[in-house]
Amino acid sequence: MTKGFKIVNDVFLIIGVICKFSIEYKILGSALFNLTGMLLGLGVLFVWIGVLRYLGFFSHYNILILTMKRAMPNVLRFTVCAGLVYMGFLFCGWIIMGPYHMKFRDLMTTSECLFALINGDDMFATFTTTAEENASVVWFARIYLYIFISLFIYIVLSLFISIIMDAYEIIKDKYCPVAQSSILKDFIAECDDVSTISAGQDPCGTFSCCEFCRKIISRVGKIRSAQRYEQMIDEQRRSEPTASVI
Repeated sequence: MTKGFKIVNDVFLIIGVICKFSIEYKILGSALFNLTGMLLGLGVLFVWIGVLRYLGFFSHYNILILTMKRAMPNVLRFTVCAGLVYMGFLFCGWIIMGPYHMKFRDLMTTSECLFALINGDDMFATFTTTAEENASVVWFARIYLYIFISLFIYIVLSLFISIIMDAYEIIKDKYCPVAQSSILKDFIAECDDVSTISAGQDPCGTFSCCEFCRKIISRVGKIRSAQRYEQMIDEQRRSEPTASVI
């Protein structure tokens, strides 16, 4: 994929440079001026995006690319589902509100208006510019906008963010592991000798011949383990108010 991306980048730059020379020396005139600008602009964009691949040698700086690769399949599937709902709102608003609202007069303008609403732009103006010639259309427009804004801002965008954040957490845990400690882990780490005794094993071998002694040692080990664990819990509870004040 990276190799194909680099080939497309080089093709855009080469064609753009050729068109630029043809315009400079008036071989083809200025008819390709806009095309030349688009090719060179896209080529420069792809060059800077291609620089990201050099960050792949550093795991801490490669998280963005890895997160995008990890989240892309789920994002595309979710985009298809959200796109179907978006198309339904698009055609519904264009057909019903087109004659009464300047932002819904054609399909492209309707799509631009809905996309702006998703990003929280110009909401009040969209509510107030509906023509009041037909009361039913006015009320429909308000209900329509309330439902669309609530659905896409509070649900769709939140799910988009959660999908990407889930991929980011997976990548971060894989490439940037952080040792997490807890009371239980500290307890287990400090009580290896106690757990050995509680399992009925005598490290010294003194009581290995006596079944009754092994049972007593096992019972004592369990009691010591429970007492030690309760002590650690009490210490943790006493330290919590102090930490919160700090």
